[in-house]
Amino acid sequence: MRSSGAKLTLVSLLVILTAVGMAWVLAWATPEAEGGGKDWSSTVEKGRLPGFEDANVNNDGRYFFYQICKDVEFSRPDAPGNVLIENTTGNTFDMRVEYESEEYGIVYRSPVLQPDTHLLRDKLTQELPEGTYPVTANVYVLDPETGNEEEVFKESIQLRIKKPFFG
Repeated sequence: MRSSGAKLTLVSLLVILTAVGMAWVLAWATPEAEGGGKDWSSTVEKGRLPGFEDANVNNDGRYFFYQICKDVEFSRPDAPGNVLIENTTGNTFDMRVEYESEEYGIVYRSPVLQPDTHLLRDKLTQELPEGTYPVTANVYVLDPETGNEEEVFKESIQLRIKKPFFG
């Protein structure tokens, strides 16, 4: 009986270690784990943000329409998060977004988005510790010919930085 119990304990231990190893490999290989290196570059894409294709467009050049995510989550301090920024169809100006924290200063700066483009994922310009941060999203309206700032809109948003899986 004792030999059988020892074998069962050993088998159980091996199963647990295998499960933990597989979980670690899966966590390392998931898309959320991407971007830990310095090779990351954001990609501005043509068109509307997925899911917002039927939202209002700018039919009058006197106004400026945009979309930004109000609750941006990063799975790790050094990983890209879903920033979800859109320079809406019909606008006549470019835009750039910065996230500004009272404690850390500018923690994110987007590339310039032309009208009818969006950005799904990007990395912060500096790593923040795990936590939730109230920040101001500064939406800069830029002259497409000169790059000069024409207007700035400010939005209160929240950044959530998750703890690394193994860290």
